[in-house]
Amino acid sequence: MNGNPLLDAETTLVGWTNRSAIRSHERTFLSGEEVLLTTKLDAASRFSVVANNPGSAAAVEIQVSFAPVLRDGTIGSWVVAATVALPAEGGRVEAFISGRDIQLNAADLADVDLPAVCFAKAEVSPETPEGMHVGLTATIAA
Repeated sequence: MNGNPLLDAETTLVGWTNRSAIRSHERTFLSGEEVLLTTKLDAASRFSVVANNPGSAAAVEIQVSFAPVLRDGTIGSWVVAATVALPAEGGRVEAFISGRDIQLNAADLADVDLPAVCFAKAEVSPETPEGMHVGLTATIAA
C-alpha cells in the first residue's frame, strides 16, 4: 500500500472498547481524554469522525481537537478540527476531514517535524450519555 497506514477499523476517542491485539483489556475512554494515534493525521488525505448517541436526556455537542507532537515528545497546542451535534433522541453523525487542512498553531510550527498531528481528543457537552461512542476512521489513504 502506498502512503501512510490507515487508522485501525476505528480508533475510539470516547466510549467503551473491547480488548484487542494491542490492548489486553477492556477500556472506557472519557470525554476530553488525550489519545495518542499511530497514524499522523496531517499525512492522511481524508478521515472521518464518527459519533453515535443511543439517546440521552438532552442534545449533545462533540468538539474534536488535534495536536502535534513536538520535537521534545510533548503535546503541542490543541486545534479544533470539527464540531458535531446529536439530538437527545439519538443518532449517528459522520464528519469528513482532510488531513492536509489541519491548521497547526503558528507557535508550534518551529518545533515540529511534519507530519506531526498524532494526538486527538473529543469533548462531549453538556455530558457524555451512557453508551455514546466517538471515534476516528480513515476513509482514503494518502
